[in-house]
Amino acid sequence: MAMQHSVYQDLLRPDLANRSKKLVLDLVLNYGREIGLPAAVFGLVVIFSVASDVFFTVQNLRNIGVAAAALAAVSFGQTFAVLTAGLDLSVGSTVALVSVMTAYGIRSHGIALGVAEGLVVGIVVGLINGLVITRLRVFPFIATLAMLSILSGLALNLSAGVAVPGLPERFSDFAYELVAGVPAPFIIALVVLVISYLTLQYTRFGRHVYAVGGNQEAARLSGINVDHVKVCAYVFCSFCAAVGSIVLTARVASGQPTLGTALPLESVAAVVLGGVSLFGGRGSVIGVAFGVAFVSILSNGLNLLDVSSYTQMMVIGGALIAAVALDQAFIRRRTRE
Repeated sequence: MAMQHSVYQDLLRPDLANRSKKLVLDLVLNYGREIGLPAAVFGLVVIFSVASDVFFTVQNLRNIGVAAAALAAVSFGQTFAVLTAGLDLSVGSTVALVSVMTAYGIRSHGIALGVAEGLVVGIVVGLINGLVITRLRVFPFIATLAMLSILSGLALNLSAGVAVPGLPERFSDFAYELVAGVPAPFIIALVVLVISYLTLQYTRFGRHVYAVGGNQEAARLSGINVDHVKVCAYVFCSFCAAVGSIVLTARVASGQPTLGTALPLESVAAVVLGGVSLFGGRGSVIGVAFGVAFVSILSNGLNLLDVSSYTQMMVIGGALIAAVALDQAFIRRRTRE
């Protein structure tokens, strides 16, 4: 009987191993995006905590929060454009133009009106982007690339190529103000995250954004005003860029016509790393939040290790390629399944 029982165990072992292997594979295929990025963020925290005594301190964590706030706001807006199977490369120059206009507005009309003027500029830029894409039928990549050049030139012309100084200390102090021990810019980014999440998950507009990105023609046939959805997505994207610009303007205490030059790459990297498909219709703003955390922690940790900003750009670009390649690998594997 003992020998017979042993034979049965030997027969069952390969089957058990195959089942375990299949279970792990299914978990990776179905939840790889959801598990992988949080694990990578946690891994970065561990690595940089060991490599630097400064990294895991309260002050440095606050620094990460302040530095991540603008990127987070821009990335949450970028998510809407990408979910419609589009892209907004003009977010960096939008940040620059809003910075200059906000600085002039604050100097002329006070903080409240100046900030409002900056937000309106962002909305107008998004409206123009959306109309060019929907009415003139220009591809989002080309439309927003052209807008990047136009807005950058406009910001430089308005400021004569130099910073716009003279902002009140009360405005610049906002960038480092703490609310219950948490930096105010981080709280603003958190508010933008909540609004973005609730919009995408619980509103008709959010469902339409996913539908348009998933299958534009099917969305049109089902009665969705595709052009309206796209215009609103780009308006929200530029509005979020304006929010990020105001945070950055407060940090540098002046209107800067060259502010935000790295944000197009970094925001797209955060969105794609967060699991949002560049082909539209799939992804979550929560994942984008982890993408922002990954980019921000990576940048902060490399700064503490004295790695140059040029090398950091190479690392972020490599991470973007890897994320897109893995995304395509997941799609191909699921299709074969």
